Amino acid sequence: MHAAQQLHRHFSLAFSFDKGWINGSIDTVSSDFKGENITLDGGNLTVHLDDKPKEDNKSGGFTVQGKVIQVKNMDVQVQHTGHHITLKGVHTIDNKVCFSSGKLEFPNITSGDGCYNKETHSFSLGWAEMKELKIMGATVKNLTAENITYNTKSKTATVGKVTNQITFESQTFHVESGNLTASRKPDKITIESLKVKHPWLASDTLDIGKITVEHGEVWNLTLGDSNIKIEPKTLTISGEEDCNTWISSLPSNLKIGPLSTVKMSGKTSFSIGFKPKPTFNLKSDCRAKCDSIPNLRKPFKYTAYNPKGKTFDRITGIGSKEWIPLRMTGDMPLAVVNLEDPGFEHHRGYITQAFTNSFLDNLKQGKFLRGGSTITMQLAKNIWLSREKTIGRKVQELFLSQALESCYSKDEILELYLNVVEFGPNQYGIGNGSMHWFHKGPGELDPVESFWLASILPKPSRTPPPDKQSLDRISSLMKKLSTDGRIPDYLLEVEEEETSAHEDR
Repeated sequence: MHAAQQLHRHFSLAFSFDKGWINGSIDTVSSDFKGENITLDGGNLTVHLDDKPKEDNKSGGFTVQGKVIQVKNMDVQVQHTGHHITLKGVHTIDNKVCFSSGKLEFPNITSGDGCYNKETHSFSLGWAEMKELKIMGATVKNLTAENITYNTKSKTATVGKVTNQITFESQTFHVESGNLTASRKPDKITIESLKVKHPWLASDTLDIGKITVEHGEVWNLTLGDSNIKIEPKTLTISGEEDCNTWISSLPSNLKIGPLSTVKMSGKTSFSIGFKPKPTFNLKSDCRAKCDSIPNLRKPFKYTAYNPKGKTFDRITGIGSKEWIPLRMTGDMPLAVVNLEDPGFEHHRGYITQAFTNSFLDNLKQGKFLRGGSTITMQLAKNIWLSREKTIGRKVQELFLSQALESCYSKDEILELYLNVVEFGPNQYGIGNGSMHWFHKGPGELDPVESFWLASILPKPSRTPPPDKQSLDRISSLMKKLSTDGRIPDYLLEVEEEETSAHEDR
């Protein structure tokens, strides 16, 4: 045994060296008798991988000019394609070079333990993190990744889990994904179980599922069955798909109510640009198969909200106790349409310009302030959706409003709307609203009362009782609407007669 040990430990010393692509100092060098197996223990090396010779390395360790090199407890600086990597605690195990921790200078990445496997041409890392990275006008912060592998031959990377924060246009999105795969030739990224959270998008985290991005001059993003284009130079995002395709690609928590079963024809296209200035365009001509959405021509139940935000179930619809037919609502239809949705008779559920103005204003203000909803969109919101103000809900409203417009007449939609919306604190439906404020039915309201009642719809829970000042304000508004040709003159004549009669008394 003593002789064998002497043969193995033929010499031991410390030295510095320079072999072109690798140089540095070694604390301890030991070798076998023939000098074929060398152990390097401790020290600091600099490795220039771009200059490494292409020798055959099939022996049970790493070789230099036929010598098998074993490494222990070493710090290594790696220079590769312009990057500087610092590895601590480097050691070799068979055909692997492993380390206890690593750091890449640019971008600034730190990592835990990892290995390079010579046989499989792959790097593996337990974890890595990056504090900040700027890309395409966005700032990525606190990026963490787990279970990372990279194949130097196929130029493919896989990551088990990724979490980060992306800040864009002063908005911070929290992003998490499951398996991520990135490759070169083709330049492609596939992300599974992508989760995104931001109060603009939805009240809770959106589970987007699987996406694929092919990047070049124009990036092609596949979201479910939908394809979206991203132009990095102008930061323009656009897409055109069948309505059903868009709906099927929505996150599961957005496909609630009718969106889980609705069948649609037609296409929806959009374009969002950020440079040189924000732009937004939308075009949609969706048509629903009517038997795929709930029947609203009979009593139905929907969720209503009290002033404190508590929910309760309410029943309305033709034949229900509180239902008021459109023919018995007097001037309310005229008032509601003129104040809430002047284009109601002509649009198909949404107004492009209102959508555009809403998006751009919200982007400018840095928070969700405007909705741009039509009467049809408000109806869809009230009977099927939550009260949250988010992009996700606006998308839901867009498709559901077009479904309503496909299957119900304008009079039916307006009748449903008047019987569903809130006309004061806990006063749901036009019948309850008119009795609460004026102690008479909607058909008995004079024009000014009807217009006042319609004017409270944006903020029904915070409206004080009508007084002379508020009624006068509505009267002035009606005169302007008459001048603009939006309401008939006879409404003003009725108003003047009632005022004169009141003064005579």
